[in-house]
Amino acid sequence: MSKDIEVIDIVDQPDGSAIMNMDVEPEQIQAFAHTGLRYLIEQMLVHDDVSELSPNTFTEATRNSMVLTDEELNALFHFGVISALKRGIEHEQNQEEKENGR
Repeated sequence: MSKDIEVIDIVDQPDGSAIMNMDVEPEQIQAFAHTGLRYLIEQMLVHDDVSELSPNTFTEATRNSMVLTDEELNALFHFGVISALKRGIEHEQNQEEKENGR
């Protein structure tokens, strides 16, 4: 990724959530979307019975041929950002525990 993600502003919402506006490079959007896809697949593996899925082998062309709508990409990006934020918070908590445990 060529540059850091810049948070432009954060707008608090009445329900307690917030909208974060960021300056994000296309490569970073793809990375967040990929993380979001991995997050959704992990959730599916935890919550759905996938024990009976038969193993399949796909060609590279098939694996890389998916085209997403803006709505689909936005959903994957959303879950990718949430996943990254969770990992960052967990990392900070682990660091604090290590520092307090000394």
